Amino acid sequence: MTATLHLLDSLTHSGAIALIALCVLTLELAVIALAIRDTALRRSLLLNGLSGIALMMALYLGLAGRGGALLIALCLAASLAAHLLDLMARLRPSRIG
Repeated sequence: MTATLHLLDSLTHSGAIALIALCVLTLELAVIALAIRDTALRRSLLLNGLSGIALMMALYLGLAGRGGALLIALCLAASLAAHLLDLMARLRPSRIG
């Protein structure tokens, strides 16, 4: 148990846990881009994933102590922008009907 907690502590303090999540999310987005044919669904999932990538980058920068507040704020702003684009795309069809 102690070794597991030590590993988790090390992964968290170095920011590696966020980098692992970034790798998994990037792989997931590549699969989505290649496998999903429905354009609206693919766009929504990709925008959602881009929002997640920007959040993971902000988390990594914060945990690893890199980049400073401005870069973290830019990552958070990019996440918000992707999220808002996703919401607009999802809500657009409901306004028509």
